[in-house]
Amino acid sequence: MSASPDHRPTAVDASGTAAVATAGNGGQAFTGPGAVGLNIGTAHLMSPLACPQAESVDCPPGLNNLRSRATMFVGRTDELTALDDASTVPGEALAHVLHGLGGIGKSTLAARWASRHSESHADAPAWWIRADSRSAIDTGLADLAIALQPSLFALLPQEQLAEWALRWLASHTGWLLVLDDVSNPDDVIPLLSRATSGRFLITSRQSTGWRGIAKPVPLDVLPGDDAVELFALRHRQDPDAAELCEELGHLPLAIAQVAAYCEQSGCTAREYLEDLADVPAEMYAAKDENRDHERTVARVWHVTLDRLADDPLTARILLTLAWYAPDGIPRTLLGGLGSRPAVRGALGRLAAHSMVTLSGDGDTVSVHRLVQAVSRTKDTADRHRSPTAVEDARTAATEALGQAVPDDVDDPSVWPVMRALLPHVEELARHTREQDDSAVMARLLTRTGDYMLGASVGLIPRALALLRRAEACCVRLHGADSEETLDVSVQLTHAQRMSLDIEQAAGIAERTLADCLRVLGTEHPLTFSAQLSAYKLVSLAGDAPRALTLAEEALAGRVRVFGEDDHRTFAARGSVVMALAEAGDPAGARDLAAELLDDCVRALGEEHPQTLATKSTVMMLAQQASLPLPSMAAVFKFFNAAMVGEGVVTAARDVVQEVSLFGPMTLARPTEEDVAAAERNLETCLRVLGEDHADTFSARMTLLGVYAATQDERYVERGVRHMVEALTSLGEDHPITGFLLNVFQALHTAAEDWAESGPSDLDAGPEHSEAPDAPSEH
Repeated sequence: MSASPDHRPTAVDASGTAAVATAGNGGQAFTGPGAVGLNIGTAHLMSPLACPQAESVDCPPGLNNLRSRATMFVGRTDELTALDDASTVPGEALAHVLHGLGGIGKSTLAARWASRHSESHADAPAWWIRADSRSAIDTGLADLAIALQPSLFALLPQEQLAEWALRWLASHTGWLLVLDDVSNPDDVIPLLSRATSGRFLITSRQSTGWRGIAKPVPLDVLPGDDAVELFALRHRQDPDAAELCEELGHLPLAIAQVAAYCEQSGCTAREYLEDLADVPAEMYAAKDENRDHERTVARVWHVTLDRLADDPLTARILLTLAWYAPDGIPRTLLGGLGSRPAVRGALGRLAAHSMVTLSGDGDTVSVHRLVQAVSRTKDTADRHRSPTAVEDARTAATEALGQAVPDDVDDPSVWPVMRALLPHVEELARHTREQDDSAVMARLLTRTGDYMLGASVGLIPRALALLRRAEACCVRLHGADSEETLDVSVQLTHAQRMSLDIEQAAGIAERTLADCLRVLGTEHPLTFSAQLSAYKLVSLAGDAPRALTLAEEALAGRVRVFGEDDHRTFAARGSVVMALAEAGDPAGARDLAAELLDDCVRALGEEHPQTLATKSTVMMLAQQASLPLPSMAAVFKFFNAAMVGEGVVTAARDVVQEVSLFGPMTLARPTEEDVAAAERNLETCLRVLGEDHADTFSARMTLLGVYAATQDERYVERGVRHMVEALTSLGEDHPITGFLLNVFQALHTAAEDWAESGPSDLDAGPEHSEAPDAPSEH
């Protein structure tokens, strides 16, 4: 029997008793007792030369079917070296599997290494097989058999050709088989178990199941410099290429496609970024005319989800993860999508196909940012990303975060939770529209903004943005007089004061306090918070008596509602201490501060944040006792001038003049033990609260004050180091950075003027000084 051109016999039908049917050539057929039919059509005489034994066939020189030599190739030095250095173990197939996310560059790396390998092994084939199924592997082996012995094409069906190729591989050495895009490790086990005298290079999105089959070589995205180099190779140098590559998550497939698209369309990296923001669905599906549509980013995403389509939970999880930050996503956020075993199983399958990465302890999940971007993009033509599915995922992501964020973010026990959730809240806000914000989103933004104000002074500008958005949502959903809106308004006052937007903060503080008293009454916790916000701003305005009254009212209310030993009550006591000092009773303030510190240690412990904050207050008051204090009017003038950066030196001269008139040399200075205590307090804050926490910043500034009060040159170097660390933690764009630099520049200039001209000139007042204001440069 001969084979049809595709090596499969043609099927024909036969009917009736003892009927015989044959396609093509037939020999003798016995249809019944004594009945013989004989048909002779075309006969082939199969000579040994036409169909030789596989073991006897030599490889034609330079035989390979490599589709690409991957000439536009960057990086991957470690992976290439690992493949080069591998050694063969007798009796075992040498097999490596390059695994990673679709588009990560597995096939490109395989082509690059295979082309180099074939150059040094010209006497053995380097054969590329598309291996996404067992039938595809059989087809690739059949093609290899025909390439080795072309006469077999007309003689053997595909399954026999594949078997012939297997026998050839088992009996020859030096060959290389590239099995591209293996979807299931089990598909290659029969091949690897029989052909043990050559090399296999496998590519797969499957990251698990290779133990005992092939040595894994995981691939990650390209480093930044390599990504930019790849873009330049495919297109040209572009000043915005680094930003574009970052947006594409340094995924090689995406970079190559975008570069080719830019070259064909003539657009720049900046223009592509703008289009990507405006019409992401079009751009993720975009291709240049010379590239395979099946290899677009969106298509690669779709193909992987198709492979997991038997479990719809995998797609729901992936679409939900798309709204969070790429790394460190707590797995607990997925609890509402299904039972724990179901979620665990779906995540395992996604990880096995390189769509997500699970942490070593399994508690967190990471997703490539481009996978997230595609997952957030609605596409009516993609059943996995329908508008309904994407919107449902956004809602699920928001509600999961809303449930995870606690109510009392001032409680130190919840800070680790908030640190873990913070990047995901900010990312969710970045990828959602304000007009779509729900009540859950408003609460989420309010609590997160509240946490950020205490967590780090560097987070204040970002906290302000979240709180403004939350306020707009609350007004829209609940009204201006709602408790939700007033809650945000109180936090906004804190944020604007901390960002030195004093004038606006003062207006909000007074309005919010009046609204709280009118709507909520005198016993509501928000009213107490509003009183403390107003106290701080009234104090800055120089109205010490009213500031003290507000602080005392807030303290009395918290004692009634929360009790004597609550950390919120202690915080209010700290405000009373400071208000008393500002009202002209520093001795009474020091006594109250000492009592407060004892109570904090007793009720909260030595390392509670409120205890640490109180220690800083005690040290600051002791420092003020060691140095002469200027009038509040001079301090307030200096503070306002430093905020706007104008007239700072003139205001500083007022402060220096008032200080100098007291004769500071006659006052007690901090002792060595005072300095050591301030240093220990900062060390504790750094260890317990972290480098960026607001109370750590306060402790650092307190220590700087203690150093200065010693008037000892030994502490100058330490002070400079701590000042640099404080400014570094803020960042050059933070408003407090500019404020502090203005302060220190002005004080330094004023002190130099005083040292040069002497107290007698300063006694005449700053308005008589001829020295001009120093510029407020950073």
